[in-house]
Amino acid sequence: MPQTIKTDNKSVANKVFLRRKATEHLEDIRVLDLFAGNNVLWRCIETERYYGVELTPEKGRNLNADAKQALISLDLSQFNVIDCDSYGIPFEICSNLLKNPALKSGTVVLYTAITNIFAQMPNVVIDALNIRELYDIVPSVFNAQAITCFYDMLANHGVQEISFYELIDQYTKHYGYFIVA
Repeated sequence: MPQTIKTDNKSVANKVFLRRKATEHLEDIRVLDLFAGNNVLWRCIETERYYGVELTPEKGRNLNADAKQALISLDLSQFNVIDCDSYGIPFEICSNLLKNPALKSGTVVLYTAITNIFAQMPNVVIDALNIRELYDIVPSVFNAQAITCFYDMLANHGVQEISFYELIDQYTKHYGYFIVA
């Protein structure tokens, strides 16, 4: 399997452009940034409220917590933008967001989903599809379908339209957003 070094915000200009595009219709921008890092992506965009969550303590001005755990206690109704720019595929995070009754209609959800046939599909997806036995035999066949599983999950939660673009290098990086119905 190829080894890579995780880099924060390799495509800053593209990501900032996407955030501007996704929020251009909003009068005020109240952001919950679940994988905030050093808070780079939202510095160039005027926000009424910005709340960053980051697991690594030495990065940025954030609540230092696991985003999955923070979602349990945060009132999502206070935000109209939720940024899920994580490593891998934010399958579980987005699924939990879309199940949360405090999530308001019209909320913009930004995401990054990084795929590669050698990158393991999230365990939550493997378990949900009940494919553990087959996955262990031929993981690359299933890994190649990880992004399809992500988009299917969004559709099953009522997401009807997604705006995105892809960058392809060693991994395929899907940068996008959708608006909660």
